[in-house]
Amino acid sequence: MAKQLRDIEPIRPLLAHRPLAVFSDIDGTLAPIVPDPQDARVTDRARESLRDLMALGVGVGLITGRDLAKAREITGLPDAWYAANHGLTLSVGGVDETPEAVHDFLPRAQAVIRETAGVESVGVSVEDKGPIVAFHYRRAASPEEARAAIEAALNSSAAAAAFRVHEGRMVVELRPPLDVDKGTALEELSRRMRAGAVVCLGDDRTDVDMFRRVTAMREGGTPGASVAVESPEATDEVMDGADYCVDGVAGVEWLLGEIVRALRETAPSGR
Repeated sequence: MAKQLRDIEPIRPLLAHRPLAVFSDIDGTLAPIVPDPQDARVTDRARESLRDLMALGVGVGLITGRDLAKAREITGLPDAWYAANHGLTLSVGGVDETPEAVHDFLPRAQAVIRETAGVESVGVSVEDKGPIVAFHYRRAASPEEARAAIEAALNSSAAAAAFRVHEGRMVVELRPPLDVDKGTALEELSRRMRAGAVVCLGDDRTDVDMFRRVTAMREGGTPGASVAVESPEATDEVMDGADYCVDGVAGVEWLLGEIVRALRETAPSGR
């Protein structure tokens, strides 16, 4: 079970390593969960702290299920590195990369959207994320009915059979069956940053892949810590998978601010 972080001390030793890398999910971590996912935005305080971290030489990677354009819009951080669509698209130093295999799923995803259009009648919002299709049911009058309608629609969709089904906070996603997830994305961005230590934050089941990868990297010699974001919807899998936890987006804001403060205290004079 993740230990509650009440001060910076448990992760302070990581801050001495260079380069330091901070990886974070977006929705539910840097941005509060809202009824309509299109309205989500990173809080001003979190955004400012991430900008401060980058100014201090910290590598900042935002690892999200959102598509790349939407991730940039939500965060307002064009200079950060990104792993969008659960790692299917990377943006490294402003250069966007998508494996050729992903492109094969673009027309298949459109076919899924056409074949499952009926789910919108029960309050399901269908999000087109290129090679990924997300079915959000947070705003449905009956989430149970909506979840059942999604399952029935996917079972009757011929195109859906080409994808893997994943679930998150009030969302069902179809993703290409590739060996890519938020954990592989974290490791790849970390490698390219030449990170000496990593801190990662996340709130959902898909973020557990990041937590596990940090543990594996730590066992391989790269210091790191994972931080779960508590919420009423946080599953045991999330809370058991992380080293530490903080209370909601406000806790993330606090932690990022404390990291900035600690790094400034040890920064060479004149920086």
